Amino acid sequence: MRKLVLWGHDIDEYREMFDLSVDDLSTRILEYGCGPSAINAQLHAASQLVVSCDPLFTDDKAAIFKQVSRIFDDMVARVVQNQHSFDFSRYGNLDALIAKRREGLATFFADYEAGRAENRYLPVTDYHLPFTDFSFDFALSSHYLFADLDDQDIEFHLQVIRELARVAKEVRIFPLIDRKGQPSPFLGPVLLGLQQENYGTEVREVSYHLQPSGNAMLRVWAQQCPVG
Repeated sequence: MRKLVLWGHDIDEYREMFDLSVDDLSTRILEYGCGPSAINAQLHAASQLVVSCDPLFTDDKAAIFKQVSRIFDDMVARVVQNQHSFDFSRYGNLDALIAKRREGLATFFADYEAGRAENRYLPVTDYHLPFTDFSFDFALSSHYLFADLDDQDIEFHLQVIRELARVAKEVRIFPLIDRKGQPSPFLGPVLLGLQQENYGTEVREVSYHLQPSGNAMLRVWAQQCPVG
């Protein structure tokens, strides 16, 4: 888990992180490794097709709330301790950022039980996804990949991205920094592996920059669509 990022992202933040237009948000969207964000609830309320996948969603609301509350408080303490590493100008100050993220968490928990019953929140325990090819227009992964987590090596990244590019027309991943806020050493090898397999790739600068070096996302798409 990334140590210095708070959960509870909302639509406005996703638009900046992933350079999404209003029209993009009206398409079929998959969240992957998303944690408890407000995105699914907000898009569903706007009658958009959205599915969120995360291992966290194997648990019920009470269990997730207990776990998230403990981890979120730890995240807040770490951000406070390391606030020199952040740019809070988008929010005004640190307290405003924390309040916004708590609001996002509240939106998630208010929606979770209904969304789980409607299969909008799906538990995934590995990179295999229960969707047909190109079921989604965008697969979005926020603060999960390139984080230098203990169980995420280069091959793990390639497996996940291949699967996301199978089920979505385009994959967008943000940010591209490790747990220390430095450019991920996995990025170069992952890009090389994807290009060797004929995937389209682009590293694009975005306007979101809570962490000064974390202002870029990776776009990936399948250039060849096999004909059965």
